[in-house]
Formats: sequence, C-alpha cells, structure tokens
Amino acid sequence: MIKNTLNETRQHFAEDLAIDAAKLAMKYFEDVDSLKIESKNPLDFVSIADRNVEKMIRERILAKFPNDNIIGEEGGGNESPAYWCVDPIDGTSNFLSGIPLWGVSIAYVEDGEPVLGAICIPQQDILLSARTNENGFRHNRQLIIKRKSCPIPTMVMGQSTYWDTKKFREAEDIFKHSGLECLNYRCSVIGTAFAALGLTQGYYEESSNMWDVAAGYVITQQAGLKSHIKHDKNGEKLTISVFSDQISNEVIQKIANK
Repeated sequence: MIKNTLNETRQHFAEDLAIDAAKLAMKYFEDVDSLKIESKNPLDFVSIADRNVEKMIRERILAKFPNDNIIGEEGGGNESPAYWCVDPIDGTSNFLSGIPLWGVSIAYVEDGEPVLGAICIPQQDILLSARTNENGFRHNRQLIIKRKSCPIPTMVMGQSTYWDTKKFREAEDIFKHSGLECLNYRCSVIGTAFAALGLTQGYYEESSNMWDVAAGYVITQQAGLKSHIKHDKNGEKLTISVFSDQISNEVIQKIANK
C-alpha cells in the first residue's frame, strides 16, 4: 500500500477539523446539564455530544479523503495499514461534569505508528499539531522548534478505567520517590498537551487506547520529548510514556522495568 504523503495541507486540514469539532462540542458544553449521560463501562461515560462530534469528524474526513479508513472511540472501526484515529471528546467525565479540561484529538496512523496529530482544547485556547516529517510542533499555528522547560518537577498520570489500581500505585510511587509531584487531569489530551508546552515534565498512562493518545504522542515527540507507545501482549491496550530531559534515565528505567 502506498503511504499517504504527510504534507502541510493535510496538517492544516486536521487543525481546521479539530477547531470545528471543538466548536460543535462547545455548543453541547454550554448546555451540559441537559445532556443525558450514558455508561459504556463502569466510570466510562458517553453522551450524544461525543457521538455527534465524531459523526461530524467522520463526515468531514470522508468528504476530503473518501478512501481513507477511520477508527473512532464511539464509532469503532477496523485497523488497516493507514487510518485516521479520532477521539471526539477526550476527557468526557470532565466535560459532563462541567470541568473545562477536555479536548478533541485527531491523528493519522501508519503501520501502527501515529505520524500526524492535532489537538484542540477550546477552553484553554490551545491548538496543537505536528507531523513526523516536520521538525518541531505547531502551537496555535505557530511553529515551535524548542519547548520551554518546566521548572516544577511534575509528572501527569492518566486515569484509564482499565488500569489496574495496584499497577497505578506502583508507577505513582516510582515518580513520587524520585521527587516528582503527580498530577491527574482525567484527560490524555490535556496531559500530553501540557507536556508538549513545557507546563509539566511528562505524561504516563497504562491500559490506554490509541484514540486517546495518538495525536498527543506525535505532538510530544516532535516537541522533543522522549515519547513511546508500547502495546500489551494482546495488542488491545497500550502504555504511553512521555518524558522530558529533566526526568532521569534511572526513573525512566524503573518505570520500564516495573
């Protein structure tokens, strides 16, 4: 299969789509108390906002790239050598609680590796994007070659509902014992975006899904962080680790070997 060329036009498309999807999500967020909350699994919620935002994203992608495959958190899909990977509202629990820490994540994956991503966090006025064949990442469409360093030793940890509590505590203990303050925003998009912007020193989450972290992975990688995705033995869930140079190799090794 011939890979899609990752050019500036495709990146701009992903940015524009993330912005428009966030605008649609904001309409629901402004009247969030009227939304009916449904549960997919314990502590894993969804509403008509998630479904309709993803529907719009899918329609726009297929209108522009009719032969492209799409996998989304709500609409599902089957993996292929190349596909779009979509989380219409990452941080749904925050969204439905009226907490402004959520965002739209749109990525493109080739051979199992995210190669392009765009994130829009409307309540923070943040648009981030990156592609693997361009040095640096874009913040509100401006190219950033070098992220700033975070002066406070902070590590953000994800909160996947599938992440075993004991294993979560093991990872948290490693970070805390190394002198890192552990934060949790209940949103992968926020966690990876803040790391890329230099507001924290990294992000770590186990038992996650590709649509949660694909865009954030590309952006943090292009921002110069040590970003890795590792699939579990079944290939169903994954671990994302994002570390700045401020995190010691000893800590990184402990997390990798735990």
